Amino acid sequence: MSNFYLKLEAWVEDVNKEDGVTLQFFEKIINKMFLVIKWAFVPYLFYLFVTLLS
Repeated sequence: MSNFYLKLEAWVEDVNKEDGVTLQFFEKIINKMFLVIKWAFVPYLFYLFVTLLS
């Protein structure tokens, strides 16, 4: 149990850092999600314009 506690304590310390590994990981995930959402929206807009004009 103490090994788990030590790992949990190290993770909490990492989260509390301003430039911790955990925050960098979540930043990468959020940036990739934003990129996918942004580029998936362009074909959707094209579809809407074509649908509305026809």
